[in-house]
Amino acid sequence: MRLALLASSALIACAVAAPAHAQLSELRAGVAAHDVYNGTEDGVQIVVEALFDSPDFLSWAFSPRPYLMGSFNTAGLTNLGAAGLAWEGGLTERFSVEGSFGISYNDGVKDFAHLPPDDPERLRLASTRAALGSRTLFHMRLGTDYALTDQWRVGVFYEHYSHGQILGNGRNQALDEVGVRLGYRFGR
Repeated sequence: MRLALLASSALIACAVAAPAHAQLSELRAGVAAHDVYNGTEDGVQIVVEALFDSPDFLSWAFSPRPYLMGSFNTAGLTNLGAAGLAWEGGLTERFSVEGSFGISYNDGVKDFAHLPPDDPERLRLASTRAALGSRTLFHMRLGTDYALTDQWRVGVFYEHYSHGQILGNGRNQALDEVGVRLGYRFGR
Protein backbone atom coordinates (compact mmCIF):
# COMPACT_ATOMS: atom_id res chain seq x y z
CA MET A 1 0.00 0.00 0.00
CA ARG A 2 2.79 2.42 0.86
CA LEU A 3 4.52 1.57 -2.42
CA ALA A 4 1.33 2.34 -4.37
CA LEU A 5 0.93 5.62 -2.47
CA LEU A 6 4.55 6.53 -3.12
CA ALA A 7 4.29 5.61 -6.82
CA SER A 8 1.06 7.60 -7.19
CA SER A 9 2.59 10.60 -5.44
CA ALA A 10 5.67 10.43 -7.65
CA LEU A 11 3.51 10.26 -10.78
CA ILE A 12 1.51 13.31 -9.74
CA ALA A 13 4.70 15.16 -8.76
CA CYS A 14 6.17 14.50 -12.22
CA ALA A 15 2.97 15.68 -13.88
CA VAL A 16 2.99 18.81 -11.72
CA ALA A 17 6.65 19.56 -12.43
CA ALA A 18 6.31 19.10 -16.21
CA PRO A 19 4.28 22.25 -16.90
CA ALA A 20 6.07 24.30 -14.23
CA HIS A 21 8.20 26.02 -16.88
CA ALA A 22 5.15 26.74 -19.05
CA GLN A 23 3.31 30.04 -19.17
CA LEU A 24 0.02 30.13 -17.25
CA SER A 25 -2.75 30.69 -19.80
CA GLU A 26 -6.01 30.30 -17.86
CA LEU A 27 -7.43 29.95 -14.35
CA ARG A 28 -10.84 28.39 -13.71
CA ALA A 29 -13.11 27.93 -10.71
CA GLY A 30 -16.41 26.14 -10.52
CA VAL A 31 -18.82 23.91 -8.69
CA ALA A 32 -19.90 20.39 -9.60
CA ALA A 33 -22.57 17.93 -8.57
CA HIS A 34 -20.60 15.01 -7.11
CA ASP A 35 -21.10 11.29 -7.89
CA VAL A 36 -24.06 11.94 -10.18
CA TYR A 37 -24.19 8.43 -11.68
CA ASN A 38 -24.05 6.20 -8.59
CA GLY A 39 -25.30 8.81 -6.13
CA THR A 40 -23.50 7.13 -3.24
CA GLU A 41 -21.43 10.13 -2.10
CA ASP A 42 -22.96 13.46 -1.15
CA GLY A 43 -21.71 17.00 -1.34
CA VAL A 44 -20.81 19.55 -3.93
CA GLN A 45 -17.31 19.71 -5.37
CA ILE A 46 -15.41 23.01 -5.49
CA VAL A 47 -13.19 22.76 -8.58
CA VAL A 48 -10.13 24.92 -9.29
CA GLU A 49 -7.87 24.54 -12.31
CA ALA A 50 -4.80 26.08 -13.92
CA LEU A 51 -4.09 25.59 -17.63
CA PHE A 52 -0.76 26.34 -19.28
CA ASP A 53 0.30 27.23 -22.82
CA SER A 54 0.93 24.18 -24.96
CA PRO A 55 4.66 23.44 -25.17
CA ASP A 56 6.18 23.22 -28.65
CA PHE A 57 7.00 19.51 -28.28
CA LEU A 58 3.25 18.72 -28.17
CA SER A 59 2.48 20.34 -31.53
CA TRP A 60 2.35 16.86 -33.14
CA ALA A 61 -0.62 16.05 -30.83
CA PHE A 62 -2.67 19.11 -31.87
CA SER A 63 -1.14 21.33 -29.14
CA PRO A 64 -2.99 20.33 -25.97
CA ARG A 65 -2.63 22.55 -22.92
CA PRO A 66 -1.25 20.95 -19.72
CA TYR A 67 -3.53 21.35 -16.70
CA LEU A 68 -3.48 20.96 -12.93
CA MET A 69 -6.72 20.80 -11.02
CA GLY A 70 -8.18 20.14 -7.60
CA SER A 71 -11.71 19.05 -6.74
CA PHE A 72 -12.69 19.44 -3.08
CA ASN A 73 -15.80 17.86 -1.53
CA THR A 74 -17.90 20.14 0.69
CA ALA A 75 -19.25 17.16 2.69
CA GLY A 76 -15.77 15.98 3.69
CA LEU A 77 -15.82 12.96 1.36
CA THR A 78 -13.60 12.27 -1.68
CA ASN A 79 -11.20 15.01 -2.76
CA LEU A 80 -9.28 14.70 -6.02
CA GLY A 81 -6.26 16.27 -7.70
CA ALA A 82 -5.38 15.75 -11.36
CA ALA A 83 -2.83 16.62 -14.01
CA GLY A 84 -3.10 16.04 -17.73
CA LEU A 85 -3.68 17.53 -21.16
CA ALA A 86 -6.66 19.50 -22.51
CA TRP A 87 -7.55 19.81 -26.20
CA GLU A 88 -9.74 22.70 -27.32
CA GLY A 89 -11.54 23.44 -30.56
CA GLY A 90 -13.70 26.36 -31.63
CA LEU A 91 -17.30 25.77 -32.67
CA THR A 92 -18.05 29.42 -33.37
CA GLU A 93 -16.32 32.70 -32.60
CA ARG A 94 -17.51 32.49 -28.98
CA PHE A 95 -18.28 28.80 -28.33
CA SER A 96 -15.55 26.20 -27.85
CA VAL A 97 -15.43 22.53 -26.83
CA GLU A 98 -12.76 20.82 -24.79
CA GLY A 99 -11.71 17.27 -24.08
CA SER A 100 -9.20 16.44 -21.34
CA PHE A 101 -7.36 13.33 -20.27
CA GLY A 102 -5.10 12.92 -17.25
CA ILE A 103 -4.18 11.07 -14.09
CA SER A 104 -5.71 11.86 -10.71
CA TYR A 105 -5.06 11.05 -7.09
CA ASN A 106 -7.84 10.77 -4.49
CA ASP A 107 -8.28 10.43 -0.74
CA GLY A 108 -11.47 8.36 -1.07
CA VAL A 109 -12.25 4.78 -0.08
CA LYS A 110 -10.45 2.14 -2.13
CA ASP A 111 -12.55 -0.83 -1.03
CA PHE A 112 -14.36 -2.28 1.95
CA ALA A 113 -14.69 -5.92 0.79
CA HIS A 114 -12.14 -6.98 3.42
CA LEU A 115 -14.68 -6.21 6.16
CA PRO A 116 -17.23 -8.89 7.18
CA PRO A 117 -20.63 -8.51 5.42
CA ASP A 118 -22.45 -7.55 8.64
CA ASP A 119 -19.75 -5.22 9.97
CA PRO A 120 -21.29 -1.81 10.85
CA GLU A 121 -18.34 0.03 9.25
CA ARG A 122 -18.79 -1.89 5.98
CA LEU A 123 -22.52 -1.11 5.96
CA ARG A 124 -21.82 2.58 6.61
CA LEU A 125 -19.18 2.75 3.87
CA ALA A 126 -21.35 0.86 1.36
CA SER A 127 -24.16 3.38 1.80
CA THR A 128 -22.09 6.59 1.90
CA ARG A 129 -18.83 6.11 -0.03
CA ALA A 130 -17.86 5.07 -3.56
CA ALA A 131 -15.40 2.16 -3.60
CA LEU A 132 -12.85 3.51 -6.07
CA GLY A 133 -10.44 0.55 -6.08
CA SER A 134 -7.31 2.69 -6.36
CA ARG A 135 -5.81 5.97 -5.15
CA THR A 136 -4.74 6.70 -8.74
CA LEU A 137 -7.52 7.10 -11.31
CA PHE A 138 -7.83 8.26 -14.89
CA HIS A 139 -9.44 11.70 -15.26
CA MET A 140 -11.50 12.38 -18.38
CA ARG A 141 -13.52 15.53 -19.04
CA LEU A 142 -15.71 17.02 -21.75
CA GLY A 143 -16.79 20.64 -21.62
CA THR A 144 -18.00 23.61 -23.56
CA ASP A 145 -17.30 27.27 -22.89
CA TYR A 146 -18.78 30.57 -24.02
CA ALA A 147 -16.46 33.60 -24.30
CA LEU A 148 -18.10 36.57 -22.57
CA THR A 149 -15.08 38.76 -23.44
CA ASP A 150 -11.55 38.08 -24.67
CA GLN A 151 -10.58 37.11 -21.11
CA TRP A 152 -13.73 35.83 -19.32
CA ARG A 153 -15.49 32.54 -20.13
CA VAL A 154 -18.34 30.56 -18.63
CA GLY A 155 -18.86 26.90 -19.25
CA VAL A 156 -20.29 23.53 -18.33
CA PHE A 157 -18.44 20.24 -17.99
CA TYR A 158 -18.80 16.53 -17.32
CA GLU A 159 -15.92 14.56 -15.83
CA HIS A 160 -15.30 10.91 -15.06
CA TYR A 161 -12.78 9.38 -12.65
CA SER A 162 -12.04 5.65 -12.97
CA HIS A 163 -9.15 3.19 -12.80
CA GLY A 164 -10.57 1.21 -15.74
CA GLN A 165 -9.07 -2.04 -14.37
CA ILE A 166 -5.70 -0.66 -15.55
CA LEU A 167 -4.55 1.56 -12.66
CA GLY A 168 -6.21 -0.73 -10.11
CA ASN A 169 -8.23 -3.88 -9.84
CA GLY A 170 -11.34 -5.02 -8.05
CA ARG A 171 -13.94 -2.42 -7.16
CA ASN A 172 -14.32 0.41 -9.64
CA GLN A 173 -17.45 2.38 -8.79
CA ALA A 174 -15.84 5.47 -10.32
CA LEU A 175 -17.05 9.04 -9.87
CA ASP A 176 -18.93 11.22 -12.33
CA GLU A 177 -19.36 14.96 -11.90
CA VAL A 178 -21.30 17.63 -13.78
CA GLY A 179 -20.56 21.28 -13.18
CA VAL A 180 -20.33 24.91 -14.19
CA ARG A 181 -17.18 27.01 -14.29
CA LEU A 182 -15.89 30.52 -14.75
CA GLY A 183 -12.54 31.00 -16.47
CA TYR A 184 -10.12 33.87 -16.91
CA ARG A 185 -7.67 33.74 -19.85
CA PHE A 186 -4.52 35.80 -19.61
CA GLY A 187 -4.04 38.14 -22.58
CA ARG A 188 -1.28 37.55 -25.10
